[in-house]
Amino acid sequence: MNRLVVDILTMNPISSLLSSPNNTIATEAYGNAVNSEPQSQTSSVHSDKVSLSNKANTDKVTGPAIAEEAVSLSPRAIRAQKIEAMAKDFFADGQFTTAQIPKLIQRLHQDGILSDTQLNRLSSAGFDIPEPSAQKQSLTDFIDEQKETLAQTDPESVLMTVLDDAKSVLGNMDSVDGALYSQKAARVSAQLSVFINGDMPMEQLDKKQWQGLKSTMQLAASMGNSQQFSGQMNSYLALSKRIT
Repeated sequence: MNRLVVDILTMNPISSLLSSPNNTIATEAYGNAVNSEPQSQTSSVHSDKVSLSNKANTDKVTGPAIAEEAVSLSPRAIRAQKIEAMAKDFFADGQFTTAQIPKLIQRLHQDGILSDTQLNRLSSAGFDIPEPSAQKQSLTDFIDEQKETLAQTDPESVLMTVLDDAKSVLGNMDSVDGALYSQKAARVSAQLSVFINGDMPMEQLDKKQWQGLKSTMQLAASMGNSQQFSGQMNSYLALSKRIT
C-alpha cells in the first residue's frame, strides 16, 4: 500500500470507526453499503475507499467558491454596437440607395440612436426624403459616376472633394458616432445643399440622387454622440436650412 495512503489512514478517525464492533455508527454516516461488508481483513481495503471518497466530497463542498464574473456594457458601448449593426445591414455591401432612407430612419429611431427631438431638428434643417424612383442606383455608384463626369469636364471642381468626403462617410457609417465622420458628414450635407439649390441645371432624376445623398449625410451627422462638435454640427444644419 502506498505510504501516503497508510499515513492518511493512521491519522483518519474513520479507520478506527470501521474497525470497532459498533458498525451502526458507520452505517448511519456512510450508508448500508459499508455495513454489508463482513468484518475481515478486507475492512481496511474498504476503509480506504470510504476515507478517500469522503475526503474528495469534503473538498468539493468546502472548497473555495469560484466567483462569477459579470460583464456590463456602458450606454456608449451599447450605442456603438447598434450603429455597427446598422452599418452592416445597410452599408456593408456598398449598395445603399435613396429608396432605403425611410427604413434607415425607422431603424435609427427604433434603436434609440435618433431621438424625436433630433428628427424634428433634421426636419427644420431642410431634411427631405426623395420620392422613390425606378432607378435603383446605389449612392456609392452615383458618386463614382459623378466623379468620372467631373474628371472629364471640371477636374478642379471643389465638388470632387465633396464627393470624396461623402464616399468616405458612406464607407465608415459604423464609425459616425465619433467626431471625425460626424463633422465631415455635417459639412458635406451643407455643401450639397448649396450645390443642389444653385444655378447649375440638372436632370430631375439626378437631383433626387443628390438630395438623397444630402439627406444621408444629415442622418450620419445626427448619429454623432460627441458634445464637442454638436455646436459645429448645428451650425452646418442651420446653414443648410437657410440655403434650402
